[in-house]
Amino acid sequence: MATLPVEGRWSIKSVGRDNIAETLAFLRRDPLINVYLIARINEERFASSTQTVEVRHNREIVLVASLATNIVLAGDRALSPDLTETAIAAIADRILTKMLPVRAIISPAHLVEQLWARLHNRLDPPTVVRMNQPVYAIRSRLDFPDLSEARYATSRDLEALVPACASMHLEEVGIDPLERDSAGYRERVRELVEQKRSVIRIVDGMIAAKCEYSAVTDDMVQLMGVWTNPRLRRRGHARALLREVCGHLARKGKTVTLFVNDFNLPAIALYESLGYQRIGMNRALIW
Repeated sequence: MATLPVEGRWSIKSVGRDNIAETLAFLRRDPLINVYLIARINEERFASSTQTVEVRHNREIVLVASLATNIVLAGDRALSPDLTETAIAAIADRILTKMLPVRAIISPAHLVEQLWARLHNRLDPPTVVRMNQPVYAIRSRLDFPDLSEARYATSRDLEALVPACASMHLEEVGIDPLERDSAGYRERVRELVEQKRSVIRIVDGMIAAKCEYSAVTDDMVQLMGVWTNPRLRRRGHARALLREVCGHLARKGKTVTLFVNDFNLPAIALYESLGYQRIGMNRALIW
């Protein structure tokens, strides 16, 4: 481990069966911000190896991180900034010494800033930087309808859904995932469909709007990939889709979260008009 500026006993280890309860308790101090990590740990809990690690100081958790190709961090603002900074140093050291293949860092803005400060001299600069991505949440919208005109995608929708997802990614990030890794990207979309994590709205035989679930827990869902077909925009299809998705998930007792680029003013206006409330600020570095 790198030299640590804060004295005491430090450790970094994978999250496993012996420490999962404590790790989840730490993340649930801010559950809506940490929904992705909570979902990931629950999904990995029976795996023989995990890409999620925790950093402890004097046996107390100070930071949790998923060190997959997409790096996601969770801290605690109630902790001393020096403790968080030192924990970030340990994570940076792990990334560099193990030469992890970083594809993206997406986390609360202050954590991304601290991590990148320790990595920027050793990694290539990111292709895309999204400095501010407001995080939103909406609860208990039982006044919204359940799924009716929208539905979960099936395998029969894949030929239309894969290019729709790729189009959204290209528009939002500037990278065409079908050019980078066509087979891998198609497989990831197929997995979302199989897991019932893709919802679509069909109009005139085409996908008018769609979204996916990037994280699912017993009481929360994080949305991603909210997209409207360019041929059908400004007709209320995304609003109709989101009303049904939020109403459907509210009936399952789930709070819905998402984050959005701060320059996407139409999307922000849509979310806020539906009752989403801002709860945090992410930052994304993408390679």
